[in-house]
Order: sequence, then structure tokens, then C-alpha cells
Amino acid sequence: MAKDPLTLARAAVTCFNETPLHVAAMLGHLDFASYLLTHKPDMTMALDLRGRSPLHLASANGYVEMVNILLSANPDACLFRDEDGRTPLHLAVMKGEVEVTRMLVGARPQVTGYKLDQGETILHSAVKQNRLGALKLLVELVGEVEFVKSKDDYGNTVLHTATALKQCEAAKYLVERPEMEVNAVNGNGFTALDIIQHMPRDLKGMEIRESLVKAGALSSRNIPALPGKGHQLIGESGITMVIENPQLSPPPPAAVLTEAKASTPLRGREKEIRENKKEWTTKKREALMIAATLIAGMAFQSAVSPPGGVWDEEKDAGEGKMLAGTSIMAHNYPEGYRVFMACNAVSFVASLSIVFLVVSGVPFVKTRILTWLLMIIMWITLTSMALTYMFSIRTVAPTNDHKEVMFLGFKVPDIDKVVMISLLVWFSLFALVVFVHIIRLLIWCVRKVVRFVCKVGKAIR
Repeated sequence: MAKDPLTLARAAVTCFNETPLHVAAMLGHLDFASYLLTHKPDMTMALDLRGRSPLHLASANGYVEMVNILLSANPDACLFRDEDGRTPLHLAVMKGEVEVTRMLVGARPQVTGYKLDQGETILHSAVKQNRLGALKLLVELVGEVEFVKSKDDYGNTVLHTATALKQCEAAKYLVERPEMEVNAVNGNGFTALDIIQHMPRDLKGMEIRESLVKAGALSSRNIPALPGKGHQLIGESGITMVIENPQLSPPPPAAVLTEAKASTPLRGREKEIRENKKEWTTKKREALMIAATLIAGMAFQSAVSPPGGVWDEEKDAGEGKMLAGTSIMAHNYPEGYRVFMACNAVSFVASLSIVFLVVSGVPFVKTRILTWLLMIIMWITLTSMALTYMFSIRTVAPTNDHKEVMFLGFKVPDIDKVVMISLLVWFSLFALVVFVHIIRLLIWCVRKVVRFVCKVGKAIR
């Protein structure tokens, strides 16, 4: 610049993205910034592509000395807004830079009154970013009642925001301030206590609720002068939506708050029930799919490789010719083999039916009724597989196993008794499960009939 005095002038014209002062402020180069301000002080007014001045960058990074020299050159720079409507004070508060916040407020106190597009004050920004130190400093520096009680465009005070976001320390601090109106009602007709009561209970929520009650907070239905409009907030996500994105949920027409309060937990509970049912259906369908695939593979293997194996070569016997590759069990135990193959075929076809229904992609596959149908098919599949296993044991066991033996001093029953006891246990368990589901089905039918009768009765009245 000593060789060419017009260097800074050219930079101001040709640097569309950021000026050298932006770079110096962003990196904290004090000497370079001081030199630039000495030769071209109006560079503090230059804005980058996002509408940010060098003071925006220095404030966001917490460079106290850099902020000091920039304010000395142009105190009005702390009033500039970027493309998001944020001043350097907003960035300093959102980053939790307490000393920078103190300097900016001291330079131009009126900047604390600047609001964002949705009417959010600087206090709302501090609470949203959980900057308790900056929040306390702003309240102490400004010291105005209306500043602490200020609301956004949708009637949310800073206490509403802190409660909805479960900022416990901020909420405790605000309720202790004499300027804060703990029973203020937002544009949806809810107090801070209403908001925390609509949200899922946890430790932070309980602490905030306790602090509100100690400070004399009331539910909106207990406030004598009830506003003429209310709005239903469903769950934590709904409340946060009102705080963070009010434009998605503008205040509705007049409604009775008591009805909204009564219906909100109910709707939240119904939504939770629907989600649980959907999750149950999905998990059950996935489990059935895996089990059906495994059973289909087992049934196929049992069909091509039956118990006892197959003949390796052709043989002539008195009862007929035995061809290579045919089942030995079919020749030695023809009746048992037929029962074995029948049960095996049922399990194979039933398991394939489950797989086909799940992967077919028809619209009704995801319904709860079809899931129950798949379960019934799986019961049939498992029963057939159990019978297949029992007949396999019965037919491949040698003849000398059909008698009782002693093992470790205990009498072990023969194969026939083992098979019968196993079948008895299985069918007893099967009958118990079917009985329980029949009872559930009857209860469901009774409830449906009762609801239908009640609706008809109300319609007649």
C-alpha cells in the first residue's frame, strides 16, 4: 500500500465477497485491522455476500479488542443487520460472548430492541441458544420491565420459550425476576405452566414445573381473564413448533381452552397408541418373514433328503423294486412316510405363503388384520413342522429303542411315549395360545358392539 495508495480503494470496488477488513476481523489480526481503519475508516460499513459487516465477524468470534477498535471507528456498525436480520449483538449473544455483548450494548443501547423476522427479541435468541450468561447480562443492562416481558409475534414470552425448550436454568432465573409475568398467555391461549404440563415428563420438566408453581404460576383455565382464543398443542414437538416455527401454526379462530386442554392429552395418547401399533405390526411382520424363510428351507431339505436317506443303487426285493435315489423310509414305512410328507408339504406351502404375502407389496399387507392372519398361518406351519419332526423320529429309530431303558438311575420311556408326551405338550401349549387369542377377540368384538350401540343411542337422542 505504500507503493500504491489506491490499493484499498481498488479492494473496496473489486472485492464483492469480503474486504480485507472482513478477513482481519475474522482472523483477529489487530495490527492489520488498525492499519486498514487508519487509511480507510469507512470500510467498517462494507458488507459481505451474507450482509455481514466486519463487526459481525469479530462479535461472533468473541474478539474483544477487535470489537473495540471497530466500534471506535464506527459505533453505528453495531446497528447493521445481515440477510437474516441479525445484528452483531445477536451473533455475540448466540455465541455466548458476554464481554462483547456488554460492549455492543454500551455503544448503542437501542440495538437491544431490534427484533428478528418473527418478532423474536434478543432475549429469545439467548434462550434458544441456551446462553444463560448473556441472558442475565442483557436483563441487568437494560433493566426495563417491558423488555423482560416482551413477546414475539405469536405471543410467546421468553419464559414460554425457555419452558418449551426445557431450558431449566433459564426458566428458574426468569421466574425469579420481578419483571417477569409468570402467568402471561401466548397467542395460543397457554401459560408457561400449560406448556410444561403438555410435554412428556422428565427430570427437567419436573424442575421447571416446580419452579413455576413456587413462583405462583397458574394454568390458563384457572386465570379469571381467559383470552378468547386457544390452540391445541400436541406433545413436545407441537409445542416446539409453535416456539421455533410459529408461521406453520398461526393462531386459530376462537376456541374454548378447556376443550383444547382436555383433547390435547387424549390426542397425544391416541397418536402414541397408533405409533405403537404400527411398530408392533412392523416388528411382528419382520419376525414372521425370517421364521417363514427358515422353515421353508428346512421343509425343502426334508423333502429332497428324507430321514433315513435314499437308495444308492437299484435293488430288487420281494415287495418291489427299489430305485436309486428313492426314499428308504418310503419303502420300509410307507404309511409313516405319507404322513411325514403330508405334514412337511403343509409346513412348506404355509411358510411360502407367508413370504409371498409379505413381499407381494399389496396395500393391505401392512394392516394389523393381515398380521394376525400371518400369525395363524405360522401356527399351522409350526404345528406341521412339529408333526414332521415327531414322525421322523418315530420311523428312523431302530426297533430296540421302542422299550424303556435306565439312565443315571432314572427310567427313560421308549420312543413311542416320548413322541406322545411331546405331542401332548405341544398341542396343550397351542390350545392355550389359541384360547387366549379367542378371549382377546371376543373382548374386542364386545367393545366394538358397545361403541356402536352408544353411537346409535346418541344419534337417536
